Amino acid sequence: MQKPLTKFPTGSEVRIAGIDGGRGARSRMLALGLTPGCPATVLGGGPTGCRVRVRGADLVLCCGLAEKILAVDADSNEIPPCPCCHRQCAKA
Repeated sequence: MQKPLTKFPTGSEVRIAGIDGGRGARSRMLALGLTPGCPATVLGGGPTGCRVRVRGADLVLCCGLAEKILAVDADSNEIPPCPCCHRQCAKA
């Protein structure tokens, strides 16, 4: 089931499902590498924001943006995995 990044506990392995925001927020998140199907790790959260690791980079998002990023558990079949990230994970 898709839910905002802020609803996942610290240490959760997730996959980005989508971005529930306007054009500006969506383009900003896509530019940061938060694309649908991409794996991410929730490193921390709280009332002021959310820290995630995506594509090898640690990002700190304000709570407003983190609420707009929808994710699923990493092992969910609800959305297909990102083709480029899937290949990187297979090589590692």
